[in-house]
Amino acid sequence: MIKQLLILIILFFSYIGYSQEEIITLYNSKRKVTKNPSKAKFYQKLTKENDSLWLFRMYRRNNQLASYWYSKTKDSKKRIDKKVSFGLNDSISSILFYNDKGEKHGKLSAWFDNGNKSYEGRYVNSKKEGLWRNYFYSGEIAARAFFKNDSLITEKFYDKNGNERVLKGNYCRKKPEFTGGIKTYKKIIRRLVSKLKWKIKGTITVDYTISVTGDLTNIRIYDTLPDNLRQEIITFFKQIKGWKPAFNTGRPIPIQHSFKLIFE
Repeated sequence: MIKQLLILIILFFSYIGYSQEEIITLYNSKRKVTKNPSKAKFYQKLTKENDSLWLFRMYRRNNQLASYWYSKTKDSKKRIDKKVSFGLNDSISSILFYNDKGEKHGKLSAWFDNGNKSYEGRYVNSKKEGLWRNYFYSGEIAARAFFKNDSLITEKFYDKNGNERVLKGNYCRKKPEFTGGIKTYKKIIRRLVSKLKWKIKGTITVDYTISVTGDLTNIRIYDTLPDNLRQEIITFFKQIKGWKPAFNTGRPIPIQHSFKLIFE
């Protein structure tokens, strides 16, 4: 049994017989609850701080803290105070505030992995209010939008020189695309699988970031593998070219992606 799988199993059952004030919940890649540690990509640790305060912490499979927030009850959706999320480099990726009713209330700020601001705005009782700003990965303003009672009143987009522009097509919001289509991408991956000279059965999940330039970065494999095999797979993915980045509010943004290598 792989090391990380053992850790997840231990965490899942650790509260039994030790403490009824701490609960571990496992989640798969779609953030759905699972009882199978081998399918878990995240785990949530719930700790009772006092009679009216619970601390929620979400971890990635490699035990890296992904986010934390507070609640008055065991219901994770009834949040209070704030939720703080962290990127893959352990820096803060977003901070969102809540009121005592569990509604989004106050400033929301988010950052790219390079430390530049991604977007910012304000909620009033879970409704967008006032000026919201979006920024390019390199730091320049990309869009300004004004909301009233959660309704969009005006919206303007800018290029990196600060000139107002009109967006064409679906570049306001667009998923990443691979040149030649996803079938071409899968064909490239099958080429990797066929060249690996290792006796493997099952699946290996490769997580990565599709950057604003289309390069694959932050390539990670949480499964326990020989170092040489892990590095061979990572090197292969680094060399893949052909991705077009995702777009949001007219600007390219980095986005997390994953792919399962299947070995029969």
